[in-house]
Amino acid sequence: MIDFAPSTFIFVALPCEAKPLIQAWRLKKLPQKQPFAIYKNADIVLVISGVGKIAMAGAVAYTLAQFPEATQPILLNFGIAGHRHQALGSCFLADKITDAETQRRFYPQLAFDAPCPTTLPLITLSSADVEYNDENLRDMEAAAFYEIAVKFSSSELIQCLKVVSDNAESALEKINEESVMAWVQARIADVEDMITVLTKLRGSLPTSESALYKQLLEQFHFTATNAAKLHTLVNRWQALNHATMFNLAGTKFENARALLAWLETQLEKHQYYL
Repeated sequence: MIDFAPSTFIFVALPCEAKPLIQAWRLKKLPQKQPFAIYKNADIVLVISGVGKIAMAGAVAYTLAQFPEATQPILLNFGIAGHRHQALGSCFLADKITDAETQRRFYPQLAFDAPCPTTLPLITLSSADVEYNDENLRDMEAAAFYEIAVKFSSSELIQCLKVVSDNAESALEKINEESVMAWVQARIADVEDMITVLTKLRGSLPTSESALYKQLLEQFHFTATNAAKLHTLVNRWQALNHATMFNLAGTKFENARALLAWLETQLEKHQYYL
């Protein structure tokens, strides 16, 4: 595990998506051997997952397990996506994410004034699609990112920001690393605005150690990682329900892990996805 607590995590699929951010923010690669390339400064961690849902899900879960002290982190998936007709280099914040394979749908909570348009839904595909037969943005990672990320932070702080890289007039095969880096470079200000907005929102969410959180810590044995996860889940409950308690009547848990699994189930009933 890593001994500092950043507030912001950015996940990209490709090195060419990461390079302009690494240079702009002077991020340094972690010296420890890692299954994913991880860069950081004092506040930001940037992770290159590789392409696809499995790679992204693994990157999110692995990275956040390395930073158990990061409570209520900002989690941002940034990178390229295709669209039928939107201009190359244009930028959108997803307000709906669909996994094309499972048909699970996720709805990021846009509880702020977004720095870019939020009018397009995003669909995550298991393989590249050159048909452009609907109005969705299309990528290969966002649904997996969101599904895992929501286990670690409040949904208001989990967002997907996409830059259009291909369309019906300029298809996938025309994409190259230089073009991607140029599009990302042109959108660094949008990413920074997004971080600023989410940082302000993060400051308004409940972060204190509630009586319930302290009670559960005393009742069960939590590892440092699971204690941080409990803190995040309790804060998410409070943010969604505007209450400090949930009903534990009639519930029995063998251990802390069982309690966390139950609490995640209760939160899912509030329909992060439909």
